Amino acid sequence: MKKTPQLRNLLFSYETTLSEEEFQSFEREVNRLLNHYSEILNSYRAGAERAQVAQALIDEQVEMNSHIKTSCQKGCGACCHLEVEITEDDADLLAYSIRNQNLVIDEKRLQELAQRTRLDKKWSEGAVSSNRCILLGADNACSNYANRPSVCRKHSVTTPAANCSTLGASPVPLLIPMNEIILSAALNQPGNGFGSLPKMLEAALIRIREAGSPVESADLF
Repeated sequence: MKKTPQLRNLLFSYETTLSEEEFQSFEREVNRLLNHYSEILNSYRAGAERAQVAQALIDEQVEMNSHIKTSCQKGCGACCHLEVEITEDDADLLAYSIRNQNLVIDEKRLQELAQRTRLDKKWSEGAVSSNRCILLGADNACSNYANRPSVCRKHSVTTPAANCSTLGASPVPLLIPMNEIILSAALNQPGNGFGSLPKMLEAALIRIREAGSPVESADLF
């Protein structure tokens, strides 16, 4: 099964530090949880609905770990200048919410960012205006926060916020293993591609525009 880089790294770390028996036990539990969450997500419709379920599961884990102090706060915005990668489900939810809330986005900039190849060197320039997420508002906060992707929900750091916007600094992300398992389960859902936020969002906006698709459920947004 597909796994997030963070989950793969955790498994590798445990494989090299635990005894063979301990690691096999841990790996079995990870696989059990992957199958458990895959079954949950598979019972929902692909797209915006399934995205909301995955995001709710991730939010629950974030809340359960809220006792761990992080430095993230509204207006930081440095992580909104990174090459963020999201699922196709997340992109559908973003596209539907943008359309139904009449959010204004810079579609020309979205197209420009979508044309970048993966790991484009421009992303390494950090928190510069050309890397700014098209959903980042003038107040340096997400303009579509309620529908932000799963990756954005699970990402937080324990180091000072200034480290995130300083080139060469080393911000330390908070790793919640369960969220890596949930996102990995989402990545393994049928038809749930994965790519840069600009590419995925541009494709989703085109898709619903051409289909003239209505909101999938009255419970969305």
